[in-house]
Amino acid sequence: MSGASPDLTLAILTYDRPAGLEATLMSCLAQQNRLNLSIEIVVVDNHPSGSGRAVVEAISSQTQWPIRYVSDLTRNMATLRNRGFAEARGRWLAVIDDDETAADDWTDALVGALQATDADIAVGPRFAVFEAGAPPAYDPQGRQFVRDLHLPDLAEVELTGPTGRPRYGLGTGNSIFDMARCFPNGEAAMREAFGDAGGEDAELFVRLHRQGRSIVWAARARVTEVVSRNRTEIPYRLIRTRRETQHYVSIYVDGAANPTLARVELFVKGLMQTVVGGVLAFITLESRSAHRLRWRVLLEHGLGKLTWRQPIGYINEGAPLS
Repeated sequence: MSGASPDLTLAILTYDRPAGLEATLMSCLAQQNRLNLSIEIVVVDNHPSGSGRAVVEAISSQTQWPIRYVSDLTRNMATLRNRGFAEARGRWLAVIDDDETAADDWTDALVGALQATDADIAVGPRFAVFEAGAPPAYDPQGRQFVRDLHLPDLAEVELTGPTGRPRYGLGTGNSIFDMARCFPNGEAAMREAFGDAGGEDAELFVRLHRQGRSIVWAARARVTEVVSRNRTEIPYRLIRTRRETQHYVSIYVDGAANPTLARVELFVKGLMQTVVGGVLAFITLESRSAHRLRWRVLLEHGLGKLTWRQPIGYINEGAPLS
């Protein structure tokens, strides 16, 4: 690219998934690129072993697009994600996770969505394949592992309701940002206060939406995530539900016109969900079932609303939960 800034930066954050990182990188390098974009790839490795370096070095020799490897051992997800944003040199920044692979028209679909709508941000669907070979028994269609907003292609995403309540919890995987429009003063993307507890990327989308940035749904920008066995286990799904509910409450209260009223409303709703979910899970013997989660999930939604000031924080996805 002869020193010129690229059109598009692809950012990948990785943590001890060398095989997944390789698959992600190869899918990025297989892009059709019909828009003839100049592209760079940035890999930010958060693992002390630096397991991603060898993958990047082996692949770098095979591609016409530059790949930069950055090691950052910061144990704060907001700070770490900010490093990926800060390393971007392109007009647009697209983010993909190291357990995702992109369709070969992914970059064209994401950039094309911004160009067609003059939007500031676009997000696309995430499909799932399962390490176990099939979805878990409690979700035979695998719906809770898929991100699909069920909107028409290029539709605007109304991320919050009239009261400021978030409608969707979006992650940065499979998203694209117009950097100058979203961060005109070069400010950090993520708020570090959310980095230890999690939810920093969901908060980013809601904050930018509240600031007037437009977000569109890029239905043709498809990625597929590999869902590990541990992430389908019931204890993991339940604790993750509670954590995501805590994120929801934090983001809602943070931007509410009347935070006190919002806290009271969420407390009452959480109390009701905890009681109803707990009683019905007990009566129906749901805790003994590998096929039913409805009432236990309701219970976790309630507990998340009641305990949002004591965030769960990091969950080790590689370790089984008892």
